[in-house]
Amino acid sequence: MLFKGGVKEAAKMLSALSMVERERILTDIAKKDPHMAELLKKNLIVFEDLRFITVKMLVELLREINLNDLALALRLASQELRKHILENVSTSIREEIQAVLNGKLRPVSEVEESVEKVMQVVRQKVEKGELILSNSSEKMV
Repeated sequence: MLFKGGVKEAAKMLSALSMVERERILTDIAKKDPHMAELLKKNLIVFEDLRFITVKMLVELLREINLNDLALALRLASQELRKHILENVSTSIREEIQAVLNGKLRPVSEVEESVEKVMQVVRQKVEKGELILSNSSEKMV
């Protein structure tokens, strides 16, 4: 990843960190400059943003990520994101994801690693313009 400077680039660097590291740094920034911390949060691409993905984009994403990584990552996801993903995949994929979700307990570090693997692909697709993560209800053309 090439970093040039500015809020968007700083947010890009933060999004490459683990969730714990990212939150710690944002908390430190917020103590000194709450406005900057808020700007960074608005520009971050995080796993929960996948709840804004369209069905077509989800299908494309599933072609490039390991389903087991997505399923493990969903263990740390909100109910809203889990529901969105599970409602927009085929029955067989839904069953595979649920098997991992309901499977044996895994270390948090392993699950966070799966989140990062998924997010590496997501960030690449966003940078290429192949994926749009927007909570806007405005239609994209």
